[in-house]
Amino acid sequence: MIAVDLTAATELAREALTAYGLPRDADLTLLKQRENFVFSLSHGDTDYVLRVHRRGYHSDEELGCELDFVRALHGEGVAVPHFVSTTDGRGFCVVGATHPAGAHQVDLQHLIPNRGNFGDERTGVDGTAAIDPADFAELGRLSAQVHAATERSGYTMAVPRDDWDLDGLVGPEPAWGDPLRIAELVGEDRAAVVAAIARIREALGAYGSPAHRFGPIHADLTPENVLRTADGLVLIDFDDFAAGWHLFDLATALYFYTPHPRYAEYRDALFGGYESVRPLDDADRAVFPAILLARGLTYLGWSADRRGEPTAEWHATTVLPHIVRLSRDLIASA
Repeated sequence: MIAVDLTAATELAREALTAYGLPRDADLTLLKQRENFVFSLSHGDTDYVLRVHRRGYHSDEELGCELDFVRALHGEGVAVPHFVSTTDGRGFCVVGATHPAGAHQVDLQHLIPNRGNFGDERTGVDGTAAIDPADFAELGRLSAQVHAATERSGYTMAVPRDDWDLDGLVGPEPAWGDPLRIAELVGEDRAAVVAAIARIREALGAYGSPAHRFGPIHADLTPENVLRTADGLVLIDFDDFAAGWHLFDLATALYFYTPHPRYAEYRDALFGGYESVRPLDDADRAVFPAILLARGLTYLGWSADRRGEPTAEWHATTVLPHIVRLSRDLIASA
């Protein structure tokens, strides 16, 4: 099996086009390359987005569960992508059986015209992001609509995925890796993070996971995964969808803005927007700092397995001091 570069991904994408009744020689434009290769294309009067998924990231059953979840949300009127079925009615196709890169899953969705992403992780951390708090209020409403629609539709996960539960976040083997493996985390800073992890486990254990607090969530509600459109915000990229605390989505939306000078405004606006759709209570507010730090620790765990990659290095160096600060704050509040 060869490494999947742009050439290989393009070849796999072209093989998949025929499964959707589209011409194999359609013009493909790379939109994004991170975990997946994402292309845009047009046919007739319709614009599409095609994703070549990272090999082995999810089983066919797990990916099918993800797409079912997005379709359930779309059916409830939530602003999410609209996926296209293959000509024989499947939610996605698998191509590459004879390709050196091996078998890969590919899905197709309608392109969402947009003015760009909600924001950028780096400008959130460095404090230069110029986002109106009203935008965070809208993002809070969208997050709440996802959770409310999930409850309303009665959606249940058909197959297990890596849940964002207590063990998935801060257990012996966290879903995204052990944050304590970051070499730069030493001395008193490391001790603070270790103590904070114990506090997170205590706080989330007491908070519990009843249905009004815990269930299927997006789980990767970063500024890059929210599009600004003429009709409002649209939530994309459900790769990490699984069961988790509803507050985890809010924590993800805010995490990269914790160092921002307007953080308190953004937090209050996000919560206010959320509560215009779904209520929050005193227990939700009390546990939020623990969930916010838990979200940050997942990125350190992710980075520990990807040292040398630019984003991983940014988390392990530039963002690390903010993790330590949040850890100290959580310990001090106990």
